[in-house]
Amino acid sequence: MTTPRRETDPVRRAQVWAASTAKVAALFLLPLPLALALLGALISGDAGRAAFSGGALVCLWGAAVLVLRALTAETQYYLGDRTDPPAAPLKLLSAALTLAGVVLAAFAGGQTLAVAAVLATLGTIGHVLFYGRDLRPARINVAVVAGVDHVAVTLQLKQAHRRLRGIEAAAQSIRVPEFRDRLSRITGIGRSILGEIERDPADASRARRFLNVYLDGAERVTLEYARTHQKVRTQPLEQNFRQLLTEMEGTFTEQHRRIVERDLMSLDVDIEVLNTRLKNEGLG
Repeated sequence: MTTPRRETDPVRRAQVWAASTAKVAALFLLPLPLALALLGALISGDAGRAAFSGGALVCLWGAAVLVLRALTAETQYYLGDRTDPPAAPLKLLSAALTLAGVVLAAFAGGQTLAVAAVLATLGTIGHVLFYGRDLRPARINVAVVAGVDHVAVTLQLKQAHRRLRGIEAAAQSIRVPEFRDRLSRITGIGRSILGEIERDPADASRARRFLNVYLDGAERVTLEYARTHQKVRTQPLEQNFRQLLTEMEGTFTEQHRRIVERDLMSLDVDIEVLNTRLKNEGLG
């Protein structure tokens, strides 16, 4: 499930997309000699060789397209642009096409079935090692509680996890180790909070402002600082963000404590105060 693209840090986004594109280039470029083999077979009238070369080319380029879609979706997932990775096992299908493509390429080269099997096995193993397995999100198993909309809570938790991933992606481009460490602690506490809600979804209604308002503000401010600090680093800006992170961590910690203790009566006041500052924060 995709979400509208946010204004994430362009440097971090470009780095992630460049890495994904470079990994896919191999599957597009390596089969190019098969195109020459196909052309030669067509010129010489060798129908069998042409069929094997053409089939191998289609399989390998098809594998490249599938793995490109898989890596694109995974990049969107890690950047917080979507709540779920692809439902279809795109990398597995890509590996299967790679296997078929290597077998056909071996036959096009006049190899025996045994040699083709060995090459296909090596090619498939290499594909899996290089591109990895299909990404699967952490399972969200919301407990069934009477009077609680199980589907709505699950969607809330998915959106909350997406925002935490957005904060983590932005943190990677922040050059101040102290800020990255603090943001890592904040997202860790955030996941603990989501775990508590998963175990007792009745907490979701009482923590709705945290899930829907405060997390969104925390992600937005972190993304804004990640963009701003690439252009200018000033002592007032860093000190302002440092103080904001301190308050964010304190609020996350207090939210977790009160959820564990089932004491959320006054938490909205704390969140409202900090959320007002998030809205008014002039990091841009």
